[in-house]
Amino acid sequence: MIYSEYTEGMTFSGDLESDVGHFLRHHKEHETYEHTACVVREAVRIAERFDADPTLAAQAALLHDISNVIPKSNMLSTAISSSIALLEEEYRYEHIVHQKLSKDMAHQIFGCRDQAVLSAIECHTTLKAGACLLDKVLFVADKISWDPPGEHPYQDHMRAELEMLDLNGAVLVYLNHVWSQRGKLKLVHPWLIAAREELLKEETGMPMLRVR
Repeated sequence: MIYSEYTEGMTFSGDLESDVGHFLRHHKEHETYEHTACVVREAVRIAERFDADPTLAAQAALLHDISNVIPKSNMLSTAISSSIALLEEEYRYEHIVHQKLSKDMAHQIFGCRDQAVLSAIECHTTLKAGACLLDKVLFVADKISWDPPGEHPYQDHMRAELEMLDLNGAVLVYLNHVWSQRGKLKLVHPWLIAAREELLKEETGMPMLRVR
């Protein structure tokens, strides 16, 4: 297995929460572990509010950043070695492949077979056009749980949209934030651009996704 060096000497219990925690701590990814715990809490809360499956939301949240155990300098080569389909843009900014690596590792290391969970993991950083409910739940949970330096008012705006029971609105807040910063960024991923364009069309022509 391509990831054998990251599982060498490890024994998994079959309990996903315990195994992911063990995996991340074993590789000294303590910040990732703390972030993951926050994302799990938010994902479950959002899932329950918008009638998504909270168990699947927790699974996706637990697995979404497991590829952080791979050094950033090795992510692209590992993705290529594992025959992960990559876009041209991802060859220019290799850390963006971590969402696809996490999906692959969730499948190969942790035995995840649920396609909804794998889909959510695969697009948790960028989202994508045609995103399903679980994709959006994890995407929003990840963004409002992230704690980068400085002030990030978009997070409060996202939370406000959630309070108004507008999940698509919360998603669009972040997508618009990235789009507004596009001149300063190394890459605006094509999936993010497509997701934003799709939601903007829905906003003007169709009702937003709201809680039942």
